[in-house]
Amino acid sequence: MTVEGSGGSPADEGRGSVRVHEPVLLHESLEVMDLSPGLIVVDGTVGAAGHAVEFSRRITPDGRLIGLDRDGEILRYAERALQREARKSGSLGIDLHQSSFAEIGRVLESMGLTSCDRCFLDLGVSSLQLDSPHRGFSFMNDGPLDMRMDSSAKTTAEAWLRRVSRDELERVLRDYGEERFAGRIARAIVETRGRHRIERTSQLVDVIAKALPAPARRQRIHFATRSFQAIRMAVNDEMGALERGLEGALSALREGGRLAVISFHSVEDRVVKRFLRENAELPFRKPIVAGAAETGRNPRSRSAKLRCGIKRAS
Repeated sequence: MTVEGSGGSPADEGRGSVRVHEPVLLHESLEVMDLSPGLIVVDGTVGAAGHAVEFSRRITPDGRLIGLDRDGEILRYAERALQREARKSGSLGIDLHQSSFAEIGRVLESMGLTSCDRCFLDLGVSSLQLDSPHRGFSFMNDGPLDMRMDSSAKTTAEAWLRRVSRDELERVLRDYGEERFAGRIARAIVETRGRHRIERTSQLVDVIAKALPAPARRQRIHFATRSFQAIRMAVNDEMGALERGLEGALSALREGGRLAVISFHSVEDRVVKRFLRENAELPFRKPIVAGAAETGRNPRSRSAKLRCGIKRAS
């Protein structure tokens, strides 16, 4: 196994408990990926390897699993999980790279590969990231307002919020978070930062709460969910990476290869749906969603949608 570019210390497991949740739509993902021994599979969002471990079991012997993730801390978890699988099979090639899935083509080229058989993208935020307060992704725990998928990246959420214009902030909250009160929240953030820095997740939650009318703070979904999602997406250029990643994944696939994507909100799902309709054959016309048993075990799966495309012959 090789692990490239995963510099930086692994997550400090002593900073609170870390809960590893089951991978979303695992059974369904295995079905649409249609795996068999000997295939080359790229997991472009390998995370803690929940899906990747199962992929690896189905491509042995002689298969090759290539895992990408922007988060060097998370790659340490994937490395441990996949090393166990490699030791069991003895005939599985595993390569991990700290890289955005937008760089799939470059990564394959660096390995001397011209194509792959399957690509998989899980666009959700890892539970390990959400459960680590020092990463700043969650509004449920106080922590530094960071939100970087790649901790070596320069711009944190705190820095981005300090300099973004009010109009751009409102656009991000509206377009990426589908936030009904985007204007009010943007105005409140700009006014607050004029008095003092917003450096902690709890401070941002407080600003959002004060900007909203009382009924909006009492919805089933936490009132800060959409704003945190939108800001995280902007800080990490997630929509740009998604568009580049879809193009790169499809280009990397051999003819007849499959691209499977799990999205968790409508902004991303619309992009995936349009891209696959325009550029691939669709084995399933509608997105695959979690059944009652899975949503009962894992509420996070309720919003997940799985789509799949098959690369057409040129």
